[in-house]
Amino acid sequence: MLTKKFHFKVPDNLIALNPIIPRNHSKLVEVNNKFTIRKFDNLIDLLESGDCLIINDTKVIPAELGGFLKTSFVKITLNKKISDTKNMWQVFAKPRRKLKENLFLKFSETFEAKVLDILKDKNGGAILDFNCSDEVFFKFLKKNAKLALPNYISKRRAVEIKDHINYQSIFAERNGAVAAPTASLHFSQKLIIKLIKKGVKIIKVTLHVNGGTFIPINNKNIDDHNMHFEYGVISKKSASLINLAQKKGKKCIAVGTTVLRLLESAKNKDGTINSFEGETNIFIKPGWKVNTVDGLITNFHTPKSTLFVLICSLIGIKRAKQLYSFAVKEKIRFYSYGDACLIWTKS
Repeated sequence: MLTKKFHFKVPDNLIALNPIIPRNHSKLVEVNNKFTIRKFDNLIDLLESGDCLIINDTKVIPAELGGFLKTSFVKITLNKKISDTKNMWQVFAKPRRKLKENLFLKFSETFEAKVLDILKDKNGGAILDFNCSDEVFFKFLKKNAKLALPNYISKRRAVEIKDHINYQSIFAERNGAVAAPTASLHFSQKLIIKLIKKGVKIIKVTLHVNGGTFIPINNKNIDDHNMHFEYGVISKKSASLINLAQKKGKKCIAVGTTVLRLLESAKNKDGTINSFEGETNIFIKPGWKVNTVDGLITNFHTPKSTLFVLICSLIGIKRAKQLYSFAVKEKIRFYSYGDACLIWTKS
């Protein structure tokens, strides 16, 4: 399928550089037989006792830091951890040509990483071994690294202290993401308390979002795109709760494309969910049958992205473009800090 079919234009003034404060005051476009604009808070009116929201509890880490290889300065962006037993990370490096295998990239007098491999890819990848405990590693990042905000934000403004709060969901528990599961950013603690009091179940899964989520499809045909791998976990308890809700005829809603991709990676043919731990590079595109959830909450995504392609798989390319044209007309805010939509996947 030609990539150009998934192109559209977004006016610059609709690209959100900051979130709405408070976060639950953003807009929510309900996608059913028609498009209805609501306040995100109104989500509670669309759910009933026993329905479930499946959320991603990954935690965004500051991922950009600079170091020296002898006298050469190199900026790296952490992408994903690639070892269970060691602190080895696949990173993006600029300029990558400065990196040399088996040399050490020093970030401070006491914090360094060995260059294990220079990857032969066009995105500037390398493998670094930080050779320290998670505790030391994350403590150093918290003090010295910057958030890796998406380019459409970082090219227009500097990273600010408030981003460390705004770019983190209230569900964040497990360190490992370098990009936020942005659908979760609309939830406030106050809204969650109201939902729980109503009887809505909040079910946790984990998918560590990496920088691959921002890589556009550069191939002429989407089928030639190499999908990135991300690490995810669905516990037996979470799988059982989701399956039980579905069996009872309750609505299950994935909060974010990350959650939906993980569920679809762990399903049986009938849509029931298995426990899961490992990496997935699932690419949901037109022709894929999504049958794990009744709805998806997600933001408005970039053109020619795997995220927009996923939306097209749910409602068709024509309908997806109608939705995005409607969003532009109604001045809905786009991308990571923008507004959200709720797409019902089952009628």
